[in-house]
Amino acid sequence: MKTSIFIMIGFALTILSTLSTTHASNTPTLEALKAADYMQGKQGFQSRCSACHTLADSSGDIAGPNLWAVFTRIAGSKTGFTYSDTLRDADFQWSPARLDAWLADPKGYLPGNIMGIPEAVPETVRLNILSFLMIETGAVDWPRPEINFSDAQTDTSKHPSERFPSFWNHLMFNTTHYRWENEAAGEDFRFDAYFKTDGTVVTSEKRVTGFWHITEKNFFCYALTGMPVSVGHMVECFPVAAMAIPRFADELWISKPQPGVKLHGGMIAGRPDWVYGENKP
Repeated sequence: MKTSIFIMIGFALTILSTLSTTHASNTPTLEALKAADYMQGKQGFQSRCSACHTLADSSGDIAGPNLWAVFTRIAGSKTGFTYSDTLRDADFQWSPARLDAWLADPKGYLPGNIMGIPEAVPETVRLNILSFLMIETGAVDWPRPEINFSDAQTDTSKHPSERFPSFWNHLMFNTTHYRWENEAAGEDFRFDAYFKTDGTVVTSEKRVTGFWHITEKNFFCYALTGMPVSVGHMVECFPVAAMAIPRFADELWISKPQPGVKLHGGMIAGRPDWVYGENKP
């Protein structure tokens, strides 16, 4: 049963003050969170967080744990999800102040954590994301704004390059770097993938090829076959918005396409000339 409105209002006030001594100088106030931009928060979450986390009560874990009711639980405690030792030993309850501090310093706040945030999130972006999270994870009863979604992204008659120009330019003209890690099977396979505008995927390994597709719900799904690992292939999907902000590093995220497998992913600027030619080395 969902928390009542009266308890939720009190809870919203409590979670903002619980850890006021942590990150106190920049802790977002209740007024600031209520006045934050919902759509900017949604876009910020989609581009920075949605590849690893879901929000709805009925949704499951992916690379990261589902965040429904996150502000009611102790860090590293969600049943059924395997956390790093750092999170299991953290021994604190999540609050907007805690999460704000972590997003402001992803590596320094809890040294040793493996959450795949490649860079500090700007303060304004954090505020909007936190407000959006509080609404979407059941922490508060603030109403969602009525949004008109009749924009270019919903017009499926348009080519993906028109609907998602930032995503398209980032993924179709740069290099996606992968490391497949399966400790139990002794597999550690590194390769580069090149998603092409014609819907195919070529890689730095001659035998590994694939294809991609964007679903009606704006998820980018791709399949690879010919991989020199025990299962021989993989299929994975992620929200288009998760790749909308160009970032470059050898490792930007970690996903779990198969049981027991960690797929480390990153982006490298540019790609070899042969990708759109015929002379693959």
